[in-house]
Amino acid sequence: MANIIKNYRTLVAAGTSNAAGSTTNGAVWDLTTALGGVLTAAVTNGSTGPTVGCDFVVQISGDGTNWVEYVRQSASTAAQTTTYFAIDLPPAVLYARPAFQGNTGQAVVIAAHGQELTAIS
Repeated sequence: MANIIKNYRTLVAAGTSNAAGSTTNGAVWDLTTALGGVLTAAVTNGSTGPTVGCDFVVQISGDGTNWVEYVRQSASTAAQTTTYFAIDLPPAVLYARPAFQGNTGQAVVIAAHGQELTAIS
């Protein structure tokens, strides 16, 4: 039977607030020794939803410093709802990070986590 090693990473702690008009960048996720991963996120609206929903953006980098947009998805504007996201990152990605931005009118509560595969033996 194969020995499989997986890791779970907190990139934006649960309960973090992203103010209206602000951008919150998550922690840099070093995937240089991983065989890919899945980045999951959640955006929760309060009792009044934002005028424009929060965008969840996955950024990737070859050096952990210079970032390009990989995927962008938008959360709901409905009050008291949570929008969940899951993005597959292929083995070729060296560094990734989540970003939350674009919500107007109201703050939203955010979270992001990474799940990586580092070894199969």
